[in-house]
Amino acid sequence: MAIVIGFLAQRTRFCTVAAFRDFIIIKDTHLLSGVISLLLAAFISNLILGQFNFSLQGQPIAHTNQLWNFGGMVLAGLAFTLAGGCPGRQLFLSGEGDTDAALFILGMLVGAGFAHNFETVSSTSGPGRWGPASVIIGLIICMVIGFSMSDLWKKKKEG
Repeated sequence: MAIVIGFLAQRTRFCTVAAFRDFIIIKDTHLLSGVISLLLAAFISNLILGQFNFSLQGQPIAHTNQLWNFGGMVLAGLAFTLAGGCPGRQLFLSGEGDTDAALFILGMLVGAGFAHNFETVSSTSGPGRWGPASVIIGLIICMVIGFSMSDLWKKKKEG
């Protein structure tokens, strides 16, 4: 089954970051239809299996601190956008031989190791000891990278 899903994801260029980028910039819904289809399939499957839970309460390995849940997802989305695509797409591209994507995957694995070993990872009891600081530092680093690589910043430096 995993091979079939991987094949379909690769052939359809499935990527959540690209889906929202295309929808916002050029109003193209082709990739977004795949994201919506995945969400609907997951929603229906969870309803059928009796696993649907609409809140953060009672989710496996999740805490209910909405500020740090949202902050962590903003950081993840910004980092994935700066990297050029969502983790799934990077995984598919690395399987096609894209070395940049392979380094992205390696970086995610190393980052997960750091998060677990240096108490930044969250648990059901709440954010990790250094989790909030890591989110703030990560957002600052990503914004510096994003702004310093933007065309607006480059024109300002030249002019």
